[in-house]
Amino acid sequence: MAWKQRVSGASGRRVLESANWALYTLVAVAIVVVVNWYADRHTQRWDLTPNKKYSLSDQTRKLVKGLDHDVKILVFDRERNFREQRDLLGNYAALSPKVSVQYVDPDRQPSIAKQYAVRSYGTIVVASGDRHFEAQSSTEEGITNALVRVLKGQKTVYFLQGHGERDLENTERMGYDRVKKQFENENYQVKTLVLLQKMEIPSDCSVLVVAGPKNDLLPQEVETIRKYVAGGGRTLLMLDPMVELPNLSKLLADWNVTMQNDLVVDMNPVAQIFGTEPTMPIIIKYGSSPIVQPLARTATLFPFTRSFVLGKDYKAGVTTDSLCETSSDSFGVADFKANMRTVSYREGKDFKGPLTVALSGTITGEGEKKTEGRFVVLGTSMLPTNTFLGFQGNRDLIMNMVNWLSADEELISIRPKPPESQRLNLTARQMGNILYLGVLGLPILIVAFGTLVWWRRR
Repeated sequence: MAWKQRVSGASGRRVLESANWALYTLVAVAIVVVVNWYADRHTQRWDLTPNKKYSLSDQTRKLVKGLDHDVKILVFDRERNFREQRDLLGNYAALSPKVSVQYVDPDRQPSIAKQYAVRSYGTIVVASGDRHFEAQSSTEEGITNALVRVLKGQKTVYFLQGHGERDLENTERMGYDRVKKQFENENYQVKTLVLLQKMEIPSDCSVLVVAGPKNDLLPQEVETIRKYVAGGGRTLLMLDPMVELPNLSKLLADWNVTMQNDLVVDMNPVAQIFGTEPTMPIIIKYGSSPIVQPLARTATLFPFTRSFVLGKDYKAGVTTDSLCETSSDSFGVADFKANMRTVSYREGKDFKGPLTVALSGTITGEGEKKTEGRFVVLGTSMLPTNTFLGFQGNRDLIMNMVNWLSADEELISIRPKPPESQRLNLTARQMGNILYLGVLGLPILIVAFGTLVWWRRR
């Protein structure tokens, strides 16, 4: 009886309250311990940013998950700066157990910095086996390109010159300066080739690119390219409309492809969303080739393009595949001339869409070796120019074509996108509303509510 009285008294209530508080504290601590234990053993990341700033691209994920060699990523910087890289590099390590990340302070571990010839803070090195390469930047693109370089070494792409082709050094709108840098970033050495000097394609040529010749190639040059592809070579042909190319047209005919002398016009209303003209078809229909599979939900732009027809008759050793097709609202203006003022579909003369504006093909050699040559053909050389390379999927399309040609199929994907700044645009009225409601109104409301509670308690 006395015990019950003591418990029911003021001191008893304090004891019970203390016991409850201690119990709740223990439960809270136990929950925190369990959550941390689970998180330590089950790594899961969520990227809630609208542009997926902290997520790796499809290309990086595909490359890292397919690793069959151990890869080490070393970050050389002052210790206080390591936090800036942990979010990005942690994603690499989380994708594959074959990736490890090591943070090195060159002042505290100078021997490691010397081993990798590191001279500056912020350097990131990707190493595998006895090979290592310094990333050109600390972004995902820079790190992934360094990983490709370490795993595959460097290949060489030759651009044919001597017929008015696109200029690789031109930084103006129609130049190829940006796409050249893109090739170099993705582990390709870029060189030029003049067949007129020597009718021979170098042995180190991984891909031969013919980009928008304004004059036709000589028969001897065409024959050199034919033999190169038949022997297992790879070539990318970008052939603009309104240019007479009978020799190249004959080469394509031998590969079961007809090059049409037209200009494609697409009246698809989807183009209005992007603000383009009918002579710049928006492509959203792709074939089954691995080149274009990653682009299923991405648009590409083909400015001023001609079309092609794939032969239906069987041709020994030759297979072709349509990559990009225009909409059913398109048509090819036959024998288009630059001085034409108005363009409309002419029944019986023009070519009714859908039309193929890009295709790929293989040439299987005869004999015991059974070499496989590959070719890709586009109806425009403007797609990878400085102006249009950055449009939606254009960069991915051109690089996927080169990856397929050079037998780097595992690199075919959607590439890392450059970081985008997030902006909030407000009118003067909206800014005024935020000032009155957020800066002034909310504090006044809190004070008024507190005063009301104080008054009622009195």
